[in-house]
Amino acid sequence: MFHAIEKYRTLSQVLLGIIGVSFVGFGIASFEIVRDNRYIVKIGDQVINRAALDEAVRTSQASGGSASREEVFQTLVQRAYLMEGAKALGIAVSDTQIKQGIVDAPIFHDEQGKFSPERFQTYLQNNHLSESAFMQMERERLTLVSLLQMLNSNVVTSGQAERYIQTQMAERVIRTSVFNPENYAAQVKAGDAELQKYYDAHKSNYAVAPGVKYEYMVVSPKDLADKQTVSAEEVQAALKTAATNQKPTRRIAHIMINAPKSADAATRQKAREQAEKIAQEAKASPDKFAELAKQYSQDTGSAQNGGDLGALTQGSLPAKPLDDAAFKLAQGAVSDVVETDFGYHIVRVLEIQGNDAAAQEARVRQELQLKKAQQAYEKIREEIAEFTLNTPDLKAAAQKFGLTVQQQNEWLTQANAGSLHVPKAVADALFSEDVLTKKHISEGISADGATWFVRVTDTRPAGTETLATARDRIRADFVRAESIRLARAAAQQAKTDLQARKAVTLAWTPEQNVLPMQMQAALVPADYKAFMAAVPNNGQPAYAVVERGGMVELVEVLKNNPLGGGQIIQAVRMQLAQLRGETVTQAYLQYLQTKIPTKQGAEKVNEE
Repeated sequence: MFHAIEKYRTLSQVLLGIIGVSFVGFGIASFEIVRDNRYIVKIGDQVINRAALDEAVRTSQASGGSASREEVFQTLVQRAYLMEGAKALGIAVSDTQIKQGIVDAPIFHDEQGKFSPERFQTYLQNNHLSESAFMQMERERLTLVSLLQMLNSNVVTSGQAERYIQTQMAERVIRTSVFNPENYAAQVKAGDAELQKYYDAHKSNYAVAPGVKYEYMVVSPKDLADKQTVSAEEVQAALKTAATNQKPTRRIAHIMINAPKSADAATRQKAREQAEKIAQEAKASPDKFAELAKQYSQDTGSAQNGGDLGALTQGSLPAKPLDDAAFKLAQGAVSDVVETDFGYHIVRVLEIQGNDAAAQEARVRQELQLKKAQQAYEKIREEIAEFTLNTPDLKAAAQKFGLTVQQQNEWLTQANAGSLHVPKAVADALFSEDVLTKKHISEGISADGATWFVRVTDTRPAGTETLATARDRIRADFVRAESIRLARAAAQQAKTDLQARKAVTLAWTPEQNVLPMQMQAALVPADYKAFMAAVPNNGQPAYAVVERGGMVELVEVLKNNPLGGGQIIQAVRMQLAQLRGETVTQAYLQYLQTKIPTKQGAEKVNEE
């Protein structure tokens, strides 16, 4: 939660998120001889094969991730490019650095806070890793961390942040006058000539994309869980194992005030005083802890979640004083100020995991069922694939394997797959030559933790609706567009008159305070630009004409309420630096993609 890389929470977070699998396919595997193109892609010296991708997908799903197989693959591709980029820049991590990192890692420390070789070996055994494999993984992780830190080392001055705040974030006091387009519809002439002209200019709006209707069958481990039998003996054995390995678990929240150990005494004292005040308030009103965390905590990774760090086992917190405090408190209690190398913390215990025997037994039984279901899942999807290959009848397959065939009777296009909640891999398969043209049942498609089998039932070619067939819709579109144009013209004339100090009779809404981000969410870019350009001058209001919520509005900006304060400026500096770093990282990736040679292998991303 407090690692240096934590502030890079977009691309950097994703790239470092699948640690523990990257050595499969590249890293350690790069020392192997690659034969017969048995990989998906080779990027420089980095090889990504199906083994690496399969493991990455399983790891992502096990951690609750929702990324598709294609998205996970793209993450591995980006990491491979960056590993090559790090090599080109001469970024290297020595064995000494890796070993020192292992020695310093709290997860490998004993109760006295010292490195425990036994704990390290236990970790390796539990994760089926050799020491060399773990070191290779750490070498790649630390190399990526070093590169991303370099790419994200952007400095934004307080002056730059303050100028951004005043121009882009300052609250506006406004009132509006609405020009309803419907009031202008009667003025619109929608004859044959006008409709033809509008249709000719907007034919692309009436294009019909190639579409399919289809039937499908889905199988997932969850679907099979209830069908799995778990004996009482298996449950008791699992409970015994769990009891041996179980550590106390608590759901923890914290508020952190930054004051690194390297900071001067005055800075740390000021931070401690602030933390003491927050602690007093939190103790007085524990139920307001989440609100206080959002307001004051400088741990950006948890503040937005009310300081919630999630469920943690004893010994897993990154600093021993934090761990000691968290596991001594009663449920709901708030700690005194806790000092660490990161700064000062206030801790609250949100939940203590109970020891209810019946609940534990139910949980273990469910886990065993899911484990067996996963094994059954791997078997049944192979059996279904073989059956449909020899018997191209999805309904017959469903009957044989106790599944259900479902129909999709709305036209699916490659453009509307997202809105219909159809996974991209499924949509791609439906428009493949094998399924679309040859009318075959698809091979098993891995998507969203399940396997899909699909068959096209109807097709629609690409084309364009004619004026005759779409006349009613074209007329409605034309009248609406013209009504908006007339309403904007009327609003623009009112704006011109007001700027010339002419008397204009308008119905104004009451004054309201709005933030730029509120208007940005409601306006198209051109109208948002016009709104931001409307800056009052010498006590005189400014005006902008915008569309919002289907209405044309004349916005009168009465004044800007300036923002300030050290905390705001510091937060904006960090945000702007992060945005710049993200831009630099993306640009570097694009550069590497043009410079580093790639080679496609024989394996496929979605090959079964």
